[in-house]
Amino acid sequence: MAPRSASQPIPQLEVIATETMATKVYQQLREAIMSGSFAAGQPLSLRGVAEAVGLSTMPVRGALTRLRAEGALVDGPSRGLMVPPMTLELLEELRDVRIALEGCVAERAAARMTNDDVAAVQRIFDEMDAHVEADDARAYLRCNFAFHTSIYRHGASEMTLATIQNMWMRIGPFLNMVAPDVAHMRVSMEAHRQIIDALWKHDGAAAREGIARDIRDAARDLEMRLQTQQAENTQTRRQAQS
Repeated sequence: MAPRSASQPIPQLEVIATETMATKVYQQLREAIMSGSFAAGQPLSLRGVAEAVGLSTMPVRGALTRLRAEGALVDGPSRGLMVPPMTLELLEELRDVRIALEGCVAERAAARMTNDDVAAVQRIFDEMDAHVEADDARAYLRCNFAFHTSIYRHGASEMTLATIQNMWMRIGPFLNMVAPDVAHMRVSMEAHRQIIDALWKHDGAAAREGIARDIRDAARDLEMRLQTQQAENTQTRRQAQS
């Protein structure tokens, strides 16, 4: 029997993604930071992250280096890395910039989204609501990130989305400070309800205001927590010096 010709067409094969392991680790860590899975000041060791994702330290080192370059991580104790702290001044700046940018993007999205698009966001909203009633802050934060992302991708370019995500990398860990409060989550859901109602009506102005309300409410609660934390730290220092 004659051998098959070298020109025999190759059968259909599954396309293999070209992204590296380091990129996969980076994307997973980045989303976890933005969605509030890490707390402010939390240390991240090279070995600890490698064990968590089941890889060697080499791809993890590349991911952590990239996140450090983006400001999502900073140098911590013992030559490790950690999630950066927040200041009242930075919180105020992030609040104002986020209201302007995310509000604008939400307004555009409201005009562009189809009813099927809004229905997908509605499902995330319903899931968030269930997590609030179950007092599951971690699941709530993941859905909160998905809720906003699902809206913004309809109203912004990749460049603008990257800018929004960079701000979420700074604010995400601090949502950990307020989300465990059920009262806060319920207030936040009122803003989310205003947003989803505006999307169903394709009312851009109302969607913008709902986003602004959500950001202002979270920033107000976080400001109170930071002020309390600063007062406690000052008291601790004074007691140590006396």
